[in-house]
Amino acid sequence: MLDPLSSVLDGTDPLSLFAAAADPVPTTATMDSTRKKRDKDDSPAVGSDFEPWSSKRGEILARYTTTEKLSINLYMGSEKGKAATTGSAVSEKVRTRLEELDDLEEGSQKELLNLTQQDYMNRIEELNQSLKDAWSSDQKVKALKIVIQCSKLLSDTTVIQFYPSKFVLITDILDTFGKLVYERIQSMCVDNRVSLPDNFSPECVNDTAKETCLNWFFKIASIRELIPRFYVEAAILKCNKFLSKTGISECLPRLTSMIRGIGDPLVAVYARAYLCRVGYHLTLQICIKDLLCIPPENSLLSYS
Repeated sequence: MLDPLSSVLDGTDPLSLFAAAADPVPTTATMDSTRKKRDKDDSPAVGSDFEPWSSKRGEILARYTTTEKLSINLYMGSEKGKAATTGSAVSEKVRTRLEELDDLEEGSQKELLNLTQQDYMNRIEELNQSLKDAWSSDQKVKALKIVIQCSKLLSDTTVIQFYPSKFVLITDILDTFGKLVYERIQSMCVDNRVSLPDNFSPECVNDTAKETCLNWFFKIASIRELIPRFYVEAAILKCNKFLSKTGISECLPRLTSMIRGIGDPLVAVYARAYLCRVGYHLTLQICIKDLLCIPPENSLLSYS
């Protein structure tokens, strides 16, 4: 319930409003106060010591290394064939795509053991290239499977000193996927060779693009495991702009709540860090620092 005594606009008390109305000529003190308030509102939500991800990324990769042997699970794909669905209804196409996504659980898994750090990084780069190749050849479901597979790797903290670097490598793939999906939907909004402006509204987006965008969110919502479902949705968070003006700010609290379901405190903290990173660049209506603050129950004391 709102406190009626504190619900005035802009935090200004009623007496000051009445005084301003009675004296239309602004004083120097009033102008200074207004200027200070405007400067405060325009100030960034982060401190002066904030480091952009572009500079932090290389530092993490250089610092968090290991000589221990690593392992990685690779999805080999299901051998089960699929019937063609060309020309079928939209609901039939959606069901078929969800069945293809289910093949991720049915396909064989190949575990590579005793990998050096460089071998591991090479494998991740191969997956990144496979993602790009699948996308360029219009194998969107395969591309999604690759991203899901990579996201699952973030649940493994066996070699804990390498985890920060693993986080960087995997989120690079997630960023690539998010960019591909966004640009694909954006390209569907081109009308008479005129693309959408940067500050477009959902009303400018045609129905086909909106349907494609919703289809991506529906497919991601069908991912069974929490960690890949969280990371993949966070990766395409920006796509909410095609659907609603408030979509991003509405999704951030829900994604934040999903993190509470991650049992490993270290994995949960890094998931929160990724959401902070993607959310910071997308919304100015919410203070990311306050929204995504780490709750006491996610303590890292178990790693001290």
